[in-house]
Amino acid sequence: MTTHPRISDCLHCAMRDRSIFAGLSLDDLRDLGMEVHDISVPATDMLYLEGDRARYAYTLREGAVKLVKTLANGRAQIVRLLHHGDLFGFEGLRETAYQHSAIALTRTDLCRLDLVALEALSRRLPSVHDAINQRWFNALQQAETRIVELGAKNADERLATFLSQWCSAYPAGDAVPFPLTRQELGEFLGLSTEHVSRLMAEFKRRGLLTERKNLLHIPDTRQLILHACASGACA
Repeated sequence: MTTHPRISDCLHCAMRDRSIFAGLSLDDLRDLGMEVHDISVPATDMLYLEGDRARYAYTLREGAVKLVKTLANGRAQIVRLLHHGDLFGFEGLRETAYQHSAIALTRTDLCRLDLVALEALSRRLPSVHDAINQRWFNALQQAETRIVELGAKNADERLATFLSQWCSAYPAGDAVPFPLTRQELGEFLGLSTEHVSRLMAEFKRRGLLTERKNLLHIPDTRQLILHACASGACA
């Protein structure tokens, strides 16, 4: 069950540098003219459903969320896997309804922004408008890159690239939260659950990563990529 929303302290938020407010001055932050709310949701909670009227956008502070699109044949496909610092729900600034469903993979802490208030703020402060557009553009680039990788990279490379990118949001060398199941990895990367399990076991056996209690540690992401790269398509 979602916790009762609390008003965020954007001035002292540890995620401010990764949010759409990163470029604002302290005076601008003090005079936002809108409330941002802190909420926490449990694992498996549905933040919004595809087709719902878009009311809020979110910054993910802690935890993980999957964005799922329902295909014409009724199958659900993971389109993005989100963690520390990611933004989602901002399509509501242009569309009246959400284009996918957002589901918490773990207990998740978020900043929730009202879209009507956010639109008014972005008109008043061009830097907020620019930040939203830039994050939108980055998300589109990531989606295009993933499509290319699915076609150009083999299974080892896809998995190694994804794991390295997942860890890149955290300080280098640290063990990072990793709540994803083998099935979710497979759905996202276009691989079978069994194939993902075999590859993860191989990476562990070779000392390229360790995994314990939903924490992932990659000692050297470059070595992981080099080990996996066979097609020449590795970044």
